[in-house]
Amino acid sequence: MSRGLLHVLRTVHIRGGLHNMPKKNRCEDRLLPASSMPDKNNSCRPPPWLRGKEIGLWYAAHSSNKPRKKVDKAATLDMTGINVTRLRNLLNLTHNTSSGPVPAELVTTPDDMDPFDLSERNDPSTTEKVAANPSDDLLQFSDRRTNGVSIESDPMQLRNLSLTRNQELDSTLASDLCRKHSSEAYRQMLQIRQKLPAYVRRKEIIDAVRSNQVVVISGETGCGKTTQIPQLILEDEITRGNGSVTRIVVTQPRRISAISVAERVAAERGETLGSSIGYQVRLDRCYPRQLSGSIMYLTTGMLLQWLHSDPTFQNISHIIVDEVHEREFLCDFLLNVLRDITESRPELRVVIMSATLNADQFSSYFGNCMKLEIPGRLFPVQTFFLEDVLRMTNFYLPKNDLKELAKVQHAYMKRCFLSGDLTKTAARKALDSNNEDLERWLSTQTDLSANAAEILRVVDDDAYPLTDLIVHLIDHLLRTTTKGAILVFVPGIGAIRETIMKLRDLNPRLYDERSNRVCIYALHSQMTLSKQRGLFEVPPEGKRKVIVSTNIAETSVTIEDVVYVIDSGRIKITNYDPLSNTNSLSPVLVSRANAAQRRGRAGRVQMGYCYHLFSRYVHDNIMAEYQLPEMLRMRLEDVILRIKLLDLGPVSTFLASCPNPPDPKAVERTLHFLREIQAIDMTEDSAVQLESAMSKRFTKRPKRWRRDLRARAQAAMKQYNEGSKDMLEEEAEEETPSADISYGELPGDNSKLTPLGEHLARLPMDPQSAKLLILGALFGCLEPALAVAACLNYRDPFEIPLEQQVAATRSRVELSQNSLSDHWVYKTIIENYRQLQSGYDRRKFCDRYFIRENIVKDILRLMDDHATLLYERKYIGTPNPLDKDANRNKDNFPLFRAILCGALFPNILKLMPTIRDGRVKRPKVIARPSEGKISVSPKSVNGNVWASDPVWMVYFTKTRTEKSLNPTVLDTTIIPLRPVLFFSGIIQPTMSSDSTFTVDNWIQVKTSPTVFQLVTDLRKRMDDILESKFKNPDVTDWSPSSSEGCVLKTIIELLVSEPVPIVQTQRYPWEHKMDANRT
Repeated sequence: MSRGLLHVLRTVHIRGGLHNMPKKNRCEDRLLPASSMPDKNNSCRPPPWLRGKEIGLWYAAHSSNKPRKKVDKAATLDMTGINVTRLRNLLNLTHNTSSGPVPAELVTTPDDMDPFDLSERNDPSTTEKVAANPSDDLLQFSDRRTNGVSIESDPMQLRNLSLTRNQELDSTLASDLCRKHSSEAYRQMLQIRQKLPAYVRRKEIIDAVRSNQVVVISGETGCGKTTQIPQLILEDEITRGNGSVTRIVVTQPRRISAISVAERVAAERGETLGSSIGYQVRLDRCYPRQLSGSIMYLTTGMLLQWLHSDPTFQNISHIIVDEVHEREFLCDFLLNVLRDITESRPELRVVIMSATLNADQFSSYFGNCMKLEIPGRLFPVQTFFLEDVLRMTNFYLPKNDLKELAKVQHAYMKRCFLSGDLTKTAARKALDSNNEDLERWLSTQTDLSANAAEILRVVDDDAYPLTDLIVHLIDHLLRTTTKGAILVFVPGIGAIRETIMKLRDLNPRLYDERSNRVCIYALHSQMTLSKQRGLFEVPPEGKRKVIVSTNIAETSVTIEDVVYVIDSGRIKITNYDPLSNTNSLSPVLVSRANAAQRRGRAGRVQMGYCYHLFSRYVHDNIMAEYQLPEMLRMRLEDVILRIKLLDLGPVSTFLASCPNPPDPKAVERTLHFLREIQAIDMTEDSAVQLESAMSKRFTKRPKRWRRDLRARAQAAMKQYNEGSKDMLEEEAEEETPSADISYGELPGDNSKLTPLGEHLARLPMDPQSAKLLILGALFGCLEPALAVAACLNYRDPFEIPLEQQVAATRSRVELSQNSLSDHWVYKTIIENYRQLQSGYDRRKFCDRYFIRENIVKDILRLMDDHATLLYERKYIGTPNPLDKDANRNKDNFPLFRAILCGALFPNILKLMPTIRDGRVKRPKVIARPSEGKISVSPKSVNGNVWASDPVWMVYFTKTRTEKSLNPTVLDTTIIPLRPVLFFSGIIQPTMSSDSTFTVDNWIQVKTSPTVFQLVTDLRKRMDDILESKFKNPDVTDWSPSSSEGCVLKTIIELLVSEPVPIVQTQRYPWEHKMDANRT
C-alpha cells in the first residue's frame, strides 16, 4: 500500500469520512492500491465520498503510482550524412600523406553544399532597404581602420623610443613652457586652477614626488588631483631641464574618464589635444606630438598591455595610478607589478591617488611610503538619514504594508544567507526581532512616531528596500522646494523602472513624460545617453529635473545642477562563487565610501542636501568602510593568463603578494578551467591533483546550501544561548574572508601556457571569446565570430526601454531569424547595419529594433581591431574583417554554432524532456555535475523552448540574480549532437556498454563501435591540425591538394548534414495578445 494512500485514508478517518463510505466497501477499499480503487464511472476519478483536500491527496497518491515513460539519458547519434566507407578511406588517405591531392569523391566542398543559409527564413522587414554595394564612408574598412587602434601593435611607439637625455630638446621644452605661461589662454585657465586645493598644495606635492619614489595622495572629490598633479610634475621637470627624460602616464579605470580628463588638461594648458597631452583607450587614441615632456591618460588595461613590449616601463618616468579606492582588479594587479618594478628601477616615480582617506593600506603595501592628504572643494552638504526622512515626510505604512516589508526583508536576508554571504551571527540577527543594539539606539531617538519606529525595526541592519519611500520623498521635495535637480540612486534597472512608474501612478499629470513641470530621466549603462539630451542641461525656470540612476552617477557621470541626492543605500555588485562557477549580481548595502561619494554629488555648485534611506545606526555600526576589492569577487582567468604571459612566477606567489589575495579555491577553479580549454599545460600529477580537488569540492554541496534558514538560525540561537556572545562573534569572524590568506603550492601553480594559451592571453578579451576569434578565422567564419566576440566582451547593443519591454523582446526574437540562437542575433545586427546605405536608414533600423547605434559603431571598430590582431598573428591573410577567404563560410550557420560550441566549452547545457501522462512538459535544464541547478532566462530567444528529445545548448553568461537562488544563463544557442562530439571535451568509451560512450565525463552518446572509432579518429585528426595552427599560425589551406582542407571540409559536411534539432517554442504572452487584437 502506498504511503500516499495511507495518508489519504488516515485523513478520511480523522475527518469522519469513513462514516460516509458505503459499508460494504469500507474494508475492501482501505486495502486496495490507489490505482485499483473501484469506480464504476471512471477509474481515473476519486471515490465520491472524498471531500476538499482529500480529493487532492487522492490525486497525489494516484499519480505517484502511475507508470511514467522514462527518457533515455544517452542521446543516439543520428547517422544521416555519415558515409562510413568514405570516412574510413579519407582517414587512411590523409594519414598517409599530408599534402598530396585528395580524390574529389571523398570530400564535398562547402561551396557545393547547402550551407544551411538562414537567408531564406529571414523576415523581410529585417532586410529591407539593404544596399547591394554599401558606399557609406563610415563603414568602409579603410576609413574605419583610422579610428581604431591595434592595441598591441602600436603601444605608444615604446619599442622605438627610449628615455635618453637630449639637451637641445630640454631647452626647447623650457622655452615653450615660458611662452605658454605668457599666453592669455593659459593665464585665464590658471586663475581657475589656482582655486583648486591641489594647486594650492603644489609645493608640498612637488617636494614629495622629488624626494620619494612612491607617494600616496588622498584627495576628496573636486580637489583637482587628477588634473593638477600631473601638470605640476611635468612643469617642474621641464623647468629643471629634465623635459626630454620626462614621460608621465596617468591610469584611469574607465574610457570616458581618460578621454574627458585629457581634454580638460589640454584646455587648461591653452593647447589642443595631441600637443603635450594625449590619451589611449580601447578603440581610440590621441598621442602627444612629442612623447618626451608629455602626459598620457590611459586606462589601466592599456598600461598593462605595454608590459609586453616594455616589461619594466623603462620608457616611462612617472606612473600615476588614479582612483585606486575603487579596487578594480586590474588596478590591484598593476600595484603588485609596480611594487616589484620599483625595486629594480629606483629612478621611476609612482604616485598613487585615491578619492577616499584609505591611504594607510596603500602606504603600508609600499613599505610605509609617504602620504599626503588634500581637502576637497565641495560645498557643504546637509545629511539626513532614514529616521530624519520618516520624521520630515510623515511617511506612514499601514499594518499590512509593514507585514509586506517584513516579508521582503526576510526574503532578502534568506537569499543572502543561502548564497553564502551571511554568517551564523548575521542569520541570527535576520530573524531575531529583538536586536538589542538597535533597540538601545531607538530609545535615544525623539519625536519618532510608533509607525516610524516599527519601520526602523523591520528594516533593521539594512537600507529601506522598497521604492515607495523614494517616490514619497521625491514628491515631498518637489512640493516643498522650488529649484535644483534631484538625483536618485537605486540599485538597478528594475528599481529605475519601478520608481518612474510609481511616480506616474501617483500624479499622472505632473510626472507624465509630456509634463512641462517635471522632467524625469533614467540613467543606466544600457540606456542611450543621446536620447536623454536634457540630462546634462539646466532646465528653464519653473521646470524641475529628476534623475533616477544606478551607481554610474557616483563617479562616471557628473550632473552639475544637482542639489538634492536620494540614496537608496543599495548597490548591485558582482560576486563570483567558485563552488558553483557562477557570477551573482545582487543588491547589497553600500559602503561608507559609496555613501560619501553619493553625498558629494549634491555639493558640486552650491550647498546640497543628501537623504540616505538607512539609519545613522546602520551607517555607524553596520556598514563596511569599503566594498570588497574586485579581485576577491571575480573570475580570475584574465589575471592568471597575464601572470603566465608576463612570466611573473608561480600563480600562488604573485597572488599572495596582492593587496588583498583572492580565495585559493577561486584560483584552483580557474586553473582547472584553463586546463579544460587547453590554455595551460601541466604535469600529469598536477592534473590528477587538480581533478581530485575539484571532484571532492563539487560532489557534495555544503550543508548550509540545503538547510532551511530558520532551522539554521535557531541552531545559531541555541549556540548563542548556551555559549558566550564573544564566542559566537569569534566564529563569525572566522567565516569572514581574511585579507591575509595563506597560499600553499597549488596544483598547476607552475604550469606553462600552451601555444593556444599564449594566443588567448595576448588577445584583449576573455579566453573563450578569444578562442572564438581563432576558430572563426581558421574555419572561414570570421565576420560572425568577430561580431559575437565584440558584443560579448564590449556591450550588448540592445537598449532597455522602460515602457516597451515586450516590443524589445519581440525584436530580439525577430532578429534571431528562427536560428534558436541569441548569438546569431549579433551577427544579424552587424550585417544588416553594415549593408544599409544611408545614415537615415541605419538610424531607422536601430530605432525599430531598440539598438544603440553608438554601440554598434563601437563594435564595428572593435571588429576591425580584432581582425588586425588576427592578421598580425597570421591567422588571416589581410587585416580586413570582410576578407573573402576568411569569410568563405560566414553564412554557414551549422558551422558557426559548432565553432561556438568549441569556443564556449565547457559551457554546455542539456535540455532533458519531461513527459507526464504522455504529454511533453517544460524540459529540465541539466548542466555539468559540478554546476548544480540552472535555468534559462526568459529574455533569451530559447527561454520558452520545449523538446520531445534531448537538446543541447551552449552559453556564455551565467549569473545568479536577486530573485533566484539558481543560476540563470542569459544567452544561448541550441546545437545538435555532432558539434558536441567534435568541439567539446574528451571522448571515452563506457565500461557498461560497447555502444555507449561519454563526452566530457557526463554526456552519454549511443552509436556503434565502428562509428565511434571513426568519429574519434576524425576528431583527433582535426585536433592535430588545430594544434599545428596554434604552434605555427597560418591561413587555412582549403585547396583540393591540402590534407587539412580535406579534413576540415569533411567535418563541415558532417555538421551541415546533421538534422536540425526539433524543438517547439511556447508562445510568448504578447503573441496571444496580438492574436486577440486581430480577432
